[in-house]
Amino acid sequence: MGKKKYKSIFILYVYQHDPFDTPKYRISKEKIKWKGDAKPGFNICESDMGIFESLEQAEKAIKRIAKNDNQFLYSFLVEEMPVGGTFYTGQALSRRRYLKDGKLWQKSAASEIRHFNGDIVELGDTGFYGRDLENIPFKEGDVVEVADRDFVHLAIIWKLPPSIERMREIWKGNKAFRQKMAPYPDESEDVYTTVFYTVGKNGEIIPDIMNFAVVDVLPASLPVPRRTAAELRRRLKKIKDDCERYWIDHPGDIPF
Repeated sequence: MGKKKYKSIFILYVYQHDPFDTPKYRISKEKIKWKGDAKPGFNICESDMGIFESLEQAEKAIKRIAKNDNQFLYSFLVEEMPVGGTFYTGQALSRRRYLKDGKLWQKSAASEIRHFNGDIVELGDTGFYGRDLENIPFKEGDVVEVADRDFVHLAIIWKLPPSIERMREIWKGNKAFRQKMAPYPDESEDVYTTVFYTVGKNGEIIPDIMNFAVVDVLPASLPVPRRTAAELRRRLKKIKDDCERYWIDHPGDIPF
């Protein structure tokens, strides 16, 4: 896998609350009707976007928009993209999330791009080297928001991303077993493991576990209903208890 020179641009996405809907965490009956289930959360939409030649230009635009004190603002996302070629949809060289006040929340510098113009190459640094867990904003049991392109849902943190020390061990093992195709420590490691739930047509609560990129996990921006927070904590406890029982019954296995 070779390295390739490239020029990048920075694409800014401005997200705001749905102006036709009061911002609050709710279970959408309409979504249950046509989709079959729904998570507690709220709709957002992409209201503006911009393309800039530098990160500094993109951040100036963010500060300008944030100063307008738009009551509907939710957050900003900046994705760094290579210019002059094709690559897989949805990938980026880096990602940065900014809160509605314009302050940088989190960034991911691990590039996802390993195919460019049909060639197998590395653009940017495709490795992930861990997070400083002393300064990471969340801990296990925190209720958080997970932002998608058009919806934000509530979840609870189960596991943190790997620490810098843990990733050093992974990289060391990867180099030792590279000839055996050991997993490449990439951006897929830079995630929180979360627990969340959906509500079905008959009111049944369906828990789920999923990893979400650190840049897409944000602090709760609205008051979280006590009932919802209690349900998330109950589901997290049950999953942890189930895992402990599994480890006792299956020593040496990895349940999840």
